[in-house]
Amino acid sequence: MNAIVRSFLLVLAAALVSAFLGGLFACAVAVVSPDFVRGLFAPQASESIVRFAAAAGMIWGLFLGTGVMGFALLVAALHRLARSLETRRPGGGSRA
Repeated sequence: MNAIVRSFLLVLAAALVSAFLGGLFACAVAVVSPDFVRGLFAPQASESIVRFAAAAGMIWGLFLGTGVMGFALLVAALHRLARSLETRRPGGGSRA
């Protein structure tokens, strides 16, 4: 599989897992303290505070998961670039 496609799928998977975990966490917070969620996200939301918290948690989880996975891929790409540049040095990358 192409490295770009694999990287994209890794970011997508991390974002979806983070969205799911963020939604679960927000649901737990809404069950424990609905007033906290009501005051934090939307003071006028009175229908289903747990559903609203799940949606907000999924959105924030999506943002955080994408950011973390993107940073991890950047570090991996820089590491691969550094190893590639090191092996191109005269002498095969070993320092004398």
